[in-house]
Amino acid sequence: MARPLRQVQRLDFDVDDTAAVVETMTRLAAAEDGWINVLPRGGDDDERPTSIGFLALLGGGSIGVTMITWVPGGHNRRGATQPTLGISHLLRHRVFADLQSRGLGVPKTWFVEQDHPRRGLVLRLPFDIAHEEVLEWALGALNALMAPPTIRRWRAEVYLPSSS
Repeated sequence: MARPLRQVQRLDFDVDDTAAVVETMTRLAAAEDGWINVLPRGGDDDERPTSIGFLALLGGGSIGVTMITWVPGGHNRRGATQPTLGISHLLRHRVFADLQSRGLGVPKTWFVEQDHPRRGLVLRLPFDIAHEEVLEWALGALNALMAPPTIRRWRAEVYLPSSS
């Protein structure tokens, strides 16, 4: 039996007003399900897909979009799983050193799981990290990795928990 498709909620927000996204992160963390993709927001007709393309998945290549993905921690049959933060980018090189050189080094309590030229940066986060801190760091990191101008408008695509 096929699983029903997840509902997707879109939240447009400004870098100075992230309250709705942080509240949503708190809801997903409590449910231990769902995820959020955050993309730079362009014009009103900017409707880029945020799902990974089939060829990118098989080829291990870039998904062709610069974005942030946050997944809450949870529990499964193997035990606890930490929250995850991913940054996909189009730079074609590892970005950990770039972030360090721009004063946005990965916080010491975060674990770098992957820093790949095409698949992006993946971080494991501590369970007790504040959602505001995660979102603020991620938006700053993505801005640092993108060419100017600085992005102020964002879109969060929230993949709601299965039980919603």
